[in-house]
Amino acid sequence: MASEKLILVDFDHTLYRRDSLVEFTRYAVGTRRWFWGIVRLMPLLIANRIRLRDGASTKAAWLRYFFGGWPAETFQAIGKSFALHHIDRHLDPTLYPYLKTQHNSTIVIVTASAAEWIGAWTEREGFQLLATGLKYAEGKLNGELEGANCKGPEKVRRVKMSYDLNQYATIEVFGKGRGDRELLGLAKAVQQHQ
Repeated sequence: MASEKLILVDFDHTLYRRDSLVEFTRYAVGTRRWFWGIVRLMPLLIANRIRLRDGASTKAAWLRYFFGGWPAETFQAIGKSFALHHIDRHLDPTLYPYLKTQHNSTIVIVTASAAEWIGAWTEREGFQLLATGLKYAEGKLNGELEGANCKGPEKVRRVKMSYDLNQYATIEVFGKGRGDRELLGLAKAVQQHQ
């Protein structure tokens, strides 16, 4: 009989109050290179904001510009350092403490960001993770996404692939972005949280 609770949580601008890719990039390359990179990429970022360009191709362009050709070991080591030393600074002061009280629940972070800069933190916290994958070639990051960007309907697809939703009497969903609308539709037996 279904009894356990499943809690699905978006990361950027929901559990983490900022954009983790932007914050991680600044951490990895330094404020000066980060700033001038944003200036250089501004036309793409504006096009994405007004929906003339999709999020996946914009993210790939960002990754290529800042990290294309980086050795996998270097990229992943800096990502782990960011996860373990910087994520805690910008967590939602209401949602994070609530999640830490849910000891008998399965908590899954469902995010368009990548495990490379979030995974070490979710592992430490005991949360599960569904995230966007990144491609590597010859031991280096090539700036492309591995599979679909984990956003919108893709979030729902990933959840349904990984979990039997019928096993849970209660599903809570936390998401504040436009890429979370479909995910919010999975909530059952409780109020949705926006």
